[in-house]
Amino acid sequence: MVFPYMTLDEARELIISGINYAAYRETDFSLHDSDMNRLFGSEHYKSERPVYEPSAWAEGDFEAKMAMLLVWANELNRSMPAFMEAQRLFESEDSVIGRVIRDSKKRKAGAIVPGTKFARLQGPKKLG
Repeated sequence: MVFPYMTLDEARELIISGINYAAYRETDFSLHDSDMNRLFGSEHYKSERPVYEPSAWAEGDFEAKMAMLLVWANELNRSMPAFMEAQRLFESEDSVIGRVIRDSKKRKAGAIVPGTKFARLQGPKKLG
């Protein structure tokens, strides 16, 4: 299925929004603007919200952590074809988001990347 109404920027935003939702839902740590900009590939997010502590995602293997979150996001968005279509647009791209998408295909939900700070350590919540 092709979604001709989705621009590349909208596709990036959709993927990043899914990753951010999974991060907050599963770990209580949402992405900072700097994390989202790193995934986007440029300065796109400027929420101006105050930052009181460093991002829980910035240290260590950022791309592996984002891939883990994308696996969880795929579970949470499995009934939304546009979410998968957005990923197909970038999976062969040599960019942070492209590498994250490819890496996510090698992982299972619940696979926790060493060095990730979590409020809950049991992995993704059971849906339903």
